Amino acid sequence: MNHRAASVLCFGLLFVLAGRPLKAQEDEKQILARYQAAALKGGNAQRGMVVFKSKEAACAKCHIVAGRERKAGPSLQTIGDKFTRDQLITSVLEPSVRIHPDHATTTVTTVAGKVLNGVLQTRDGKELQLLDAEGKLVRLPVDMIETETQSKTSLMPAGLYKTVKAGEFADLIEYLGTLRQTIGKSAWAGMPNEMPMVKRPARLERLHSDAIKFDHPVCVIASPTAPREYFVVEQKTRRIWRLQKGDGDFKTDRKELFVDLSNEASTGQFEGVVCLAFHPQFKQNRKYYVNYHVRNQGSHFSPIIAERQASKDFTKDAGGPSKRVLQIHQKTDLHWGGMLAFGPDGYLYIGAGDAGPQEDPEGHGQDLSLLTGSILRIDVDRTSADRAYAIPESNPYNTTGGGVRPEIWASGFRMPWRFSFDSETDDLWVGDIGQNLFENVRIARLGENHGWNVYEGFANFSERYRRAGQNYG
Repeated sequence: MNHRAASVLCFGLLFVLAGRPLKAQEDEKQILARYQAAALKGGNAQRGMVVFKSKEAACAKCHIVAGRERKAGPSLQTIGDKFTRDQLITSVLEPSVRIHPDHATTTVTTVAGKVLNGVLQTRDGKELQLLDAEGKLVRLPVDMIETETQSKTSLMPAGLYKTVKAGEFADLIEYLGTLRQTIGKSAWAGMPNEMPMVKRPARLERLHSDAIKFDHPVCVIASPTAPREYFVVEQKTRRIWRLQKGDGDFKTDRKELFVDLSNEASTGQFEGVVCLAFHPQFKQNRKYYVNYHVRNQGSHFSPIIAERQASKDFTKDAGGPSKRVLQIHQKTDLHWGGMLAFGPDGYLYIGAGDAGPQEDPEGHGQDLSLLTGSILRIDVDRTSADRAYAIPESNPYNTTGGGVRPEIWASGFRMPWRFSFDSETDDLWVGDIGQNLFENVRIARLGENHGWNVYEGFANFSERYRRAGQNYG
C-alpha cells in the first residue's frame, strides 16, 4: 500500500472517545461493525456520488475528485486505484489511526493563547499558512506563534455515523472505489493502455526464517565482506542488524546487532534510520554511511548523512559518535528523500525530497539554491575549507556560483525514496514517490531536471515555477 494511504481520507470517526462510558464504547464498536459489514456487501456508486456531495457526509468540504482546487484533504481523483475496499472502509471509519504527515493536523497556539488547527500549506520566515476544516486559508505571522505541534487526531469532526446511514456509507465506499485513472483515448501521456508480462518475471523468495523478526525494516543490503550475509536497517528502533544465512537451512539463520543509533537519531511514524551504504573501500577503511533524522532545528526533523566505522573483524560497529557529513534542513516533516548509495564513480549519491509542504508550494524541487528536491553527489574521501566533503569536479553546478548548490547532481524530484545503479549500464534508476496521480520510476542523469512541481510524471502540475527555456527530463 502507498505510504500515504492510511491517511488519504480525512473525514471520519474516532474509534473510542476519551471519557466515554464503557457501554457507549461498546455501542460504538457495534455501529462500526455494522457499517463495515454493509460496505463489504457493496453499494450503488451513483447514489454514493450523491452522498459524497451531501451536506450530511461533508466529504466535498475537504476533498476534490477532479480539478486543481486546494482543500484541506488530499485529492481523491484516483483513490480507487490506490485502495482496496477494505482499506477504503478502514480509512473512512478510523482516519485517526494512522495519519501521514502529508495530511496531518498542525496545531498552533498563539502568544495570545488562541488555538488554531489546520493542514500546513506553506511557511517562510515571516508567516505560516494553514487550511482549516472549512477550507479557509489562515495566515499567521511567525512572531505571533507560541507553539506549533503535530496532532494525532484527524482534522475533520468525528461522528460520521450520526449523519450518514449504513446503506449510504456502503454507497459512498462503492463510489470511491470507482475513482480511477482513465485508460484509453484520454489516458495520461506516457501511460500505456496495456502492460505486457515480461518473459522472465521477478520471483520473490523468503530471506530468513519465521523465527527471525525485524521491526519496520526499510533497507536490506548485502555485506561487502562475507557471502550470505546481509545488513537490515530498522527505521523506528534505529538499529542495524547483521543477518547471517545458513547453508540453505532457515534453521541456521542468525541475526546479531551491528549498531544501535537511538542515542543519535530521532524516531517516529516515518522518521528514524532509513538507509545504509558501505564505502567502496570498506574492506580497507571499514567506513560506512547512514541516513537518519534528527530534531535539532526546531519542531521539524531533518536528514543527516553520517560516517561511521566498523570493528576490525567487521562484525559490529566500532563505537563512538558519528561524524556528521551533511545535514539537509527542512521546513516540514515531509518528503525527506531517504536513499544514499555509492556510484560506480566512487562518489556518494543522496536522495533529498522537496521537504514539503504538500504539492511543493514554495518550489523547492526547482530551487537550485537548496539541497532539497534533488539527487546530490559528494566526494567523502576529500574535504574542503567549509565542508566535511568535497564537490566532484564533474558535478553540473560545481563552478556556477550565484547561490546554486554545487552538491546537486540532478534536480526536480519530489520524494526520491530509493534508487539503484544498473550493473550493466551504470544508469541510475530512481523510485520517486508522486503527489496525486503517479508513482514515478526514472532514469536520472547528470544535470537533468525531472520537472517536479512543474510536472507530476508526464502531466502538467503547476506553472508557478516554470522557467522559459528549461528542459524538463
